[in-house]
Amino acid sequence: MESVKNIRNDELVKAYEALHTDNSKERQAAVTRQMVHAVFLLPVTPVKGKLPEDFPPKVLKNEQGQMFLPLFTDAGRVGKAIAGLGDVLLPIDISDAYAYLVDKPELRGLIVNPFSKPNLVCVRPMVENLAKLWSRIKTAELNNETPEAAPRPQSTGQQVKLLVPKEYPDGVTFTLSAGLKAQEDIEKAWMCMVQKAPDDKPEERDWMVILQAGKPLKGREEIFRAIGQSLSPFLPKRNVIFIENNAGMNGLTEQAMPIYVRESKTV
Repeated sequence: MESVKNIRNDELVKAYEALHTDNSKERQAAVTRQMVHAVFLLPVTPVKGKLPEDFPPKVLKNEQGQMFLPLFTDAGRVGKAIAGLGDVLLPIDISDAYAYLVDKPELRGLIVNPFSKPNLVCVRPMVENLAKLWSRIKTAELNNETPEAAPRPQSTGQQVKLLVPKEYPDGVTFTLSAGLKAQEDIEKAWMCMVQKAPDDKPEERDWMVILQAGKPLKGREEIFRAIGQSLSPFLPKRNVIFIENNAGMNGLTEQAMPIYVRESKTV
């Protein structure tokens, strides 16, 4: 784990400060690039007998009563605005931050450097998109592809759609079910294609697997990455993203048939 005192994200601070004076697509893209590569500091509450990564995060509430996850670009920006806020700081990336949002549906998003002016507010859909981009970049790195081979940040004008196909490619249902069966807390799973633009090609779309799980997915990323890689013979050159079911997915999961349902154990 990276040392807290060594963590700085000066380029990210410069990027979002510039965005406040010039909200152009170029400035937005610059912030996106910095966000997906940054290591943030998250204040957490120590719990005896637990590891730091399992400590519950501290949250901030705005004047409207909305709750946000506070992230800091360096320890010096934490300050002493809240007693004990900086007692324990956990280094996390944007994917970790999104996992916390998934675990806590009441959180509206995150705030980078909340006690500084200006700061950066990212609502839940923005964090989700950043986490997806982070995942695709990491996948490219694992496949020994150059960073340029990873998809570029999408413009804010694009509307992402999740599409459930009438049928899945041969081998997908059996292989995915076999992998999920080994995770005993997974009750159901839905699988859909991610359409990022109206004119994109169906054969180039990524896939998303939405899991109804009894335990958080955080800490099991390697397991689900391996399950996703097992689908590569049937979904060549496609990324498979695993997320937990949440309120934002209800429209899809309440209407679509799941691709996997755990069989009830017979006595």
